[in-house]
Amino acid sequence: MITRLYQSLIAATAIVFMSVASAQETQKELDGEGWFDRMSQALTTLNFEASLVHVHGHQIEPYQWFQSANSPQNQELLIRMNGPDFRILRQGDRVAHFHTSASNYSLIADSVSVILPEAFTKPFANLKDTYQVSIGGGARVLGRNAQHLRVISRDNQRYSYSLWVDRASGMLLKMIMHDQRGDIVEQMQLTSLSIRQDSPGVLKEITNLEMPPLLSDIRIFNKPGFSVKPSWQPQGFELVNKQSHHLVSESTLVDHYLYSDGLTEYSVYIARLTEDMETDVALSSSQTLFTMRYNDYLITVVGQVPLSIAQRIAQEVK
Repeated sequence: MITRLYQSLIAATAIVFMSVASAQETQKELDGEGWFDRMSQALTTLNFEASLVHVHGHQIEPYQWFQSANSPQNQELLIRMNGPDFRILRQGDRVAHFHTSASNYSLIADSVSVILPEAFTKPFANLKDTYQVSIGGGARVLGRNAQHLRVISRDNQRYSYSLWVDRASGMLLKMIMHDQRGDIVEQMQLTSLSIRQDSPGVLKEITNLEMPPLLSDIRIFNKPGFSVKPSWQPQGFELVNKQSHHLVSESTLVDHYLYSDGLTEYSVYIARLTEDMETDVALSSSQTLFTMRYNDYLITVVGQVPLSIAQRIAQEVK
């Protein structure tokens, strides 16, 4: 009997060893694009509860993050833990922003993109024209074995990313955004992660929550009306939307142009110059801000582009 038990233990150990070896071999076969796609799949198909810290500039913000990938409706909830209560809830393709100090509204989107770019939830094939992805070394993040990925701009006209992906689940554990010199401009890291079989309890409780109205239904949009407009954008960026509207916080009328390369975005705002407007502002961070005067207009560029690129975009408004 002892002999049979010993033989069974050996067989079970061999099966476990073969399974681990097979999993490791599968991981070895993945290239950078394969790892990126595995991450994007995890970000859209896993049920999880997580805590994270988001660092941009001098601000350090803790969040709680929940996701349910169960049918009939995919849900995602992000809660800021410091300062005024701020929550973002996604139900399917509708994302609601809840503020205690501002009006609530909804947008049409596939993911909550405050912490991570929406492109992280899509296949890397969408980014191949402007970015390349490669495998770095292994690492240990949040007590888990992680695979390091580098997502690098092909033309050095945009930011690059370092990603650490959980080898077991494919979940993104850590992200660092780098500028052209390699300096850190933004970073995010999970501080806890629980992957579940079912939906997190907090999402079950708000399944029937009434979503606020769509922003497009409560704000009047028109075609841009000013005689000047952007005439240059970095290679790979395309115009996504253009419209004229009043700013939420004031009555200023602006023409707004939104550009994206699939991973990052930037906006160009054009407004009539008034005496109380501040000109010649240049702030470089994860969200670069650059303003300048052009004749009787104030040109503002804001987004995830290097300051030198933002400056040229503004100067090319004609």
